[in-house]
Amino acid sequence: MDVEKAFKHGQEAGFDALEALGKIYDGKNQAEMPSVYAGLLTTVMHCLFAHAPSEEAADEVISWARKTAEADWYEERQKGEE
Repeated sequence: MDVEKAFKHGQEAGFDALEALGKIYDGKNQAEMPSVYAGLLTTVMHCLFAHAPSEEAADEVISWARKTAEADWYEERQKGEE
C-alpha cells in the first residue's frame, strides 16, 4: 500500500466531513463548534484505537498527527502574515 496515497484519502475524507459540517453550522451556532470538532475527533480516534495493533500504536499515530497538524497550521499562519 502507498502510505502517501492512503494519507491523502484520509485527508480528503476529513475535508468532506468538514464540508458536511459546514453546511449545518456555516455561520450559525459558532459556540457549538468545539463540541462539533470534539465529536468528529472522538469518532476518528475511537476507530483508530479499534483498528490499531495496540494502544501504544494508536497513541503514536495521534501524536504524529497532532504534531503534523500543528506544524501545517503554523506554516499556514506564517504565510498569511507575509
